[in-house]
Amino acid sequence: MLDQKIRGAWNKALAPIGSGLGRIGLTPNAVTLLGVVIQVLVAVKIVEGRLVAAGVVGFVGAMFDGFDGAVARAQGKTTKFGALLDSTTDRLTETLYLLPLAWLYGVAPDVAERDRSWVAAVAMAALVFGFLVSYVKARAEGLGFECRVGVAERAERMILLILGLLLDLVPVALTILAAASAVTFLQRLLYVRKQSNSVA
Repeated sequence: MLDQKIRGAWNKALAPIGSGLGRIGLTPNAVTLLGVVIQVLVAVKIVEGRLVAAGVVGFVGAMFDGFDGAVARAQGKTTKFGALLDSTTDRLTETLYLLPLAWLYGVAPDVAERDRSWVAAVAMAALVFGFLVSYVKARAEGLGFECRVGVAERAERMILLILGLLLDLVPVALTILAAASAVTFLQRLLYVRKQSNSVA
């Protein structure tokens, strides 16, 4: 939802950065992979219990998530493989947030206040529903349906995760995230079902 509303302005704002990165020899795929490296650092910080630091690094990584597309447009190198790599690393990025959070709260809490197994369970639920949200869209579009609907697309999910880390409100953020992702999953199923019925 948010992505659709700001995509044009966001792409325009990143155009100079894309041109600059392209001039120093970085390819779009290299920028994508560099973003993954940054997100691995987020996972490390989470496991260490340094949530605010993880949020700061996550914010930087989220910026890199838009740089690869900006470089591709600047260089005229948009490819199907690049789109596949970008989508795949998007799923990996969410995993690099949610699995470490489940570990921190459910397996190896660094402080007593984080010894909450229910938070780990909610993190896993958010991970599952996040994957289902993305899968329904990919499968629906592969079948020829339009499926860009939902209250928690990837942009909203990442904002919730990063804010939860920065504000040290992870349980609240994960609860909202899991619920919103479940709602989005159902919204997309029903949206595609409506389209399917209209052409049946």
